[in-house]
Amino acid sequence: MAKESREAKGARKAAAKAAARARAARITAGEIPEYLRQPSTVTRQLPPPKPQHKVVQVRPERPAKALIPPTDTELRPRDREQYADNAPPVWARGERHAQDD
Repeated sequence: MAKESREAKGARKAAAKAAARARAARITAGEIPEYLRQPSTVTRQLPPPKPQHKVVQVRPERPAKALIPPTDTELRPRDREQYADNAPPVWARGERHAQDD
């Protein structure tokens, strides 16, 4: 197949551009009724609505401290309801102790 000359190629492209411009002008003028603009298939995402109240960050709660009595108090047995006959005695430190664990 023979190679197209530079002048022929330029003339062909110029004719195609002129035809495209003429068609675009007719479309914008509304002369082509079968040409309908298609709605965009891309869905627009609206920004989220602004809240009516102020959002604040809650400070994290500190972990609960275990109620451990001082180490210099002596251990003493305490009375407690035992759930089994062979349950070991429960030891508590100092005067402050829980009634039931």
